[in-house]
Order: sequence, then structure tokens, then C-alpha cells
Amino acid sequence: MKDLLGPSERKIMAAIKHAGPIARSEITRQTELAQQTVHRIVDNLEQHGFLQFGEAVIAGRGKPSPMVSINPNRYASIGLSISTDHVRLCLLDLSGKPVAQETAPLAASRPEQVIDLVRQKITKWRTQGIGEKSIIGIGITMQGFRTGPDDLFQPPELLVSWQDLPLEAYLNKELALPAFAENNATASALAEYYLGAGQECDTLTYLSFNHGFGAGIYSGNRPFLGGHGNAGEIGALYLADELHKRPALSGLLRTLTQRGMQLDGVMDMTSRFDANWPGVAEWLEEVKPQLHLALRALQATVDPEAIFFGGEAPDALRLLFMEAAEGAFRDKRLPRPSLIVSALPGDPAHLGAGLLPLHQLVF
Repeated sequence: MKDLLGPSERKIMAAIKHAGPIARSEITRQTELAQQTVHRIVDNLEQHGFLQFGEAVIAGRGKPSPMVSINPNRYASIGLSISTDHVRLCLLDLSGKPVAQETAPLAASRPEQVIDLVRQKITKWRTQGIGEKSIIGIGITMQGFRTGPDDLFQPPELLVSWQDLPLEAYLNKELALPAFAENNATASALAEYYLGAGQECDTLTYLSFNHGFGAGIYSGNRPFLGGHGNAGEIGALYLADELHKRPALSGLLRTLTQRGMQLDGVMDMTSRFDANWPGVAEWLEEVKPQLHLALRALQATVDPEAIFFGGEAPDALRLLFMEAAEGAFRDKRLPRPSLIVSALPGDPAHLGAGLLPLHQLVF
């Protein structure tokens, strides 16, 4: 399955995915492949259910050319996101569109619990008739940073049972599917590019406000991981006595709890969030210097065209982070990235996880 499609097939699939329905005659110009090669590959991909033909249109000289688009009906992928107090799953069709999404409140989940949950959801989807597509793979995202090989992560303490577990090998063994692992911020950047407002950006950064605080980078039509797979791990910017002042939602939860609010974890807090809660404004003022530091660091090192504010932070809190970001950039000589509130609802890491198999095997 690692060699599901060859390089030329993937180049054509990527061109069609980016352009949307496109005349077959135009694919040659988009891919710089010979017309005969394009026709042969496109016909083969259509026969195997990756592409579909629409009505023929006149595109330049010659005969009318059929419109070609991604066929969403034959294949699918699964996305899985592990958070500190819940698990999110999705089923995506080949175009990346969510066919089904689920959230399960599994606090401090264990790997075997999650495997059972995935099996249950696959059975449920097939019973409902939406999971009959051939599943080409599963992606999993984890909060935390890599500690060595690509699929070993150091997650938050609440997820210690996942620590140093080879995620790709584990899921492949338990579910018999090609598996791909990434941290949640990078997966969210992938989702922003494919499903959000990032398609016009050659380089974008996604700020993931979760139990912790991190950034995902997408550049040159691929996630940028760095030399050790930890690009965007901006928590490393802060000294030990500054960590509790970074804009991580665990810090807001702690502040609100100290103010007497009864909140059962990050998910409960974000689902009920009210910008007028006592302590919110003070906490934002406290974390503002660290947010500014992160933004300047990304400007200076990544130089993104846009920085998206997202993660588990609800829309109202994303807007407050945006307001708190005002004045972060000091050097007027440097081009400033656009600061954008992500329009993807909720934490899209599970969607990015579902896109991982598509990105690795198809596009």
C-alpha cells in the first residue's frame, strides 16, 4: 500500500485536487507531462476509481475534452486525534471531505481503549452504509513532540500510556491498515491547507491552542517537520519559569479553577467558554508576552504568509488571542504575516490525521 500510486499518477492527482474539476487537456500544462502519458494515466486512474469524468468541454483547439475530478465514492481514510480528555475520529472520502466525524470523551485514554473505539466506529459506519469505501489508511495525531523515530512521541503527562509507543507500527498491527503519525499542530496545518483558507499560501503556520501550545508548519506543498520532526515545537522557546505563562489552555483551566469555577478538563472548559468569565482577561494579559515571542520567532524563522489561530480554543477565545497578538511584530522592515482566525470548526487535528494517508499515498 506504500506504493499505491506512482510519482506521475500522484502528480496528476495532486494537480486535479488543487485545481478542482479540470479539462483533461489542461492537465498536461499543469503537470508538464506528455499528453499521451496524461491520457493513459488519467484513463487508468478512472478505471480504478480514483478519478471520474464529467461532461466534455471545449478547451482550446481540437476536440472537446472531458472534465476530470476526484472520485469521492471508492476510497476513504480514517483520522484519529488523541487529546488529554477525548478522542476525535473522522472518515474522509478521497477528496478530503468528512463523511463522518465522532468525538468520544475518553479521559487519559489508553491505546487499547482507542483501538476498540476505532473498531466500533468502523463497524458502525459500515452498518450505516457510509463506510463501504476501501480504506486506504489511518492517520493518528498526538499532542507532544518526537523523541526519536518518526512515530515516537512525548505527550502530556496525562497521556503517559502513549509515551514511546511506536504509533504507526501499533496501529498497523492492530487494524491491518497503513498508518501515519504526526503531532496535532502539524496535522492541523495540513487540514488548514487542504480544507481551510490556506490553499493560497505557499507557507503557513497554524497555532494550536490545546492542553499545551504548539505550531504546525506547511510549506512547499508538504508539512515541514525539520531535522528531528519537531519543527514548530515553540514550547522550547520558554525558560522553565515561563512555561506556566505560555498561552496553553491548561493554564487557563488552572486559572479558572483557582477562581472557583467547576470545570472538568479542557474539553468542558472550551465547550462552555465565556469571554466574560472572571480571570479570562487577566490570564490573557499574563500570557501576552509569550504569545508575542512565539509570533516573532515564527516571523523570523519560518517567514509564513499567514498564521492561523486554532486548536481546541473556541471561536471567541481565538478572537481574544488575535486581539492579544496586536503589537507583537516590532521590526517594521520585515514583511508581516497575516493573522487569521481559522474557520475550521473545533480542533481539526483529526481531519489532518485523515489527510495524512491521502497526502502520503495519493497526492
